[in-house]
Amino acid sequence: MLECQERFDSFCKKVLRNHARNYDRMLRRRRKQECFSEDVCRDKRFQRFFSVAAFQDSYVFHVLGIDVSVEDGFLGAALQELSEERRTIVLLSYFLDMTDSEIGECLHIIRRTVSYRRDSTLKQLKKYLEDRCR
Repeated sequence: MLECQERFDSFCKKVLRNHARNYDRMLRRRRKQECFSEDVCRDKRFQRFFSVAAFQDSYVFHVLGIDVSVEDGFLGAALQELSEERRTIVLLSYFLDMTDSEIGECLHIIRRTVSYRRDSTLKQLKKYLEDRCR
């Protein structure tokens, strides 16, 4: 019985050690890809992304009786191009931190539909922003 416990103890320690090693590798990979906003601001290629048109300080969207303010000009413009329902799903999900189930209840659609529409809308937003940034 004691030998079985020792083997299980050894197994658990190996699992934890490997998990810690994998987590450390993941953190190191992320650190290599990260950069500070100051570095990006100094880079001439990215400076056009940091200016906001003088006439538009922020975008305000009305979602289920709540005003949601989007300070980023590029994101606000991209969100404005979306249909009302898709914009509502993105704003509720990312700006008001609602779950898919909660959004589905508010919009009277099933959770899976909310998830599908949010994912396809994010792809649409990504394509729009990539096209505008070229």
